[in-house]
Amino acid sequence: MKTKLKMKLGTGLRVALAATLGVNLAACGTTAGTTSTTGATGNATATTAATTGTATAVIESALPLIRTGAAVATGVVLDFTVSQSSTRTRLANEMYAAASAIYSLSGGAFPSPAQLEATVTAFGGSQADAGYAQFASGIASLYATYYPQLSTGNAKTAADLLNALAGGIEDATQSYVTVPAATAASVTGASS
Repeated sequence: MKTKLKMKLGTGLRVALAATLGVNLAACGTTAGTTSTTGATGNATATTAATTGTATAVIESALPLIRTGAAVATGVVLDFTVSQSSTRTRLANEMYAAASAIYSLSGGAFPSPAQLEATVTAFGGSQADAGYAQFASGIASLYATYYPQLSTGNAKTAADLLNALAGGIEDATQSYVTVPAATAASVTGASS
């Protein structure tokens, strides 16, 4: 009994640490380049343009870290919280479907963190599953880290952020999914 409890606590601790690492890794990009300058006039237009450009630059420079953070948040659930391979495969397929849903969001207005989490949760066939709930929460938290900067950004930056999240999910589920691989271009309707 004590051994099982230790294993469960150890797994839970590893999951928490790895998820925190993923979010912190992605959050590193939020500190770079956050200063803005205004001209001698100090007018609001110049300040807004500088802020928008800075927010966009911060997110764009952090995209590789965001993708890695999404992969870590996804992989932690698949690798540490699930012990049965059939459950892992089912969760990976649901997570993969959620990545497709996130890609589809990148074609329109960018969602709030709550809307993104609701979308991710809706594409998981087993919303009551604690592992899937951890995944949805981790992805939404990662998105929420950058959402305040998106509100001053542009649609391309929002799409890039959503695509980085979806790409990270696909990276982590790649070895587990049982569905044919879909590309971002085929999901968003873009042609090559």
